[in-house]
Amino acid sequence: MIKVIGTAYKRDDFTTRDFFDYWRDVHAPISARAPGIRGYVVTEVIRKLQGDLEADGFVSQWFDDEEAAARADASPEVAAAWDDVSNYAKMTGTFWVTKEHVYIPPPITGPGTLSSRAWLPPSPDRPGA
Repeated sequence: MIKVIGTAYKRDDFTTRDFFDYWRDVHAPISARAPGIRGYVVTEVIRKLQGDLEADGFVSQWFDDEEAAARADASPEVAAAWDDVSNYAKMTGTFWVTKEHVYIPPPITGPGTLSSRAWLPPSPDRPGA
């Protein structure tokens, strides 16, 4: 399993609330159509502790492997997601392909802001979706 992580920057004409509302209500359902996507998490920056990198948020997307991520990236579904980004965010994000080393698993408190059944299309990759 690999994870693609990217920085996100709201457009200057968006409040933080409007930025994350648009991301949840409009962009996330578009991004969820990416073939082979196994997980999608948006992280809001509350405050910076140290370092030079500035960001309003981060996006994390999980895929089975780099080939699955590359297939998704070449798909019309991901092209549609990229076409939507400028509607709410700056196009200056930085992205990384990463491999997680989980030492203490994070708590799972529920399905998240949106139920996966509400916006992820049915897929054999996502039982119950």
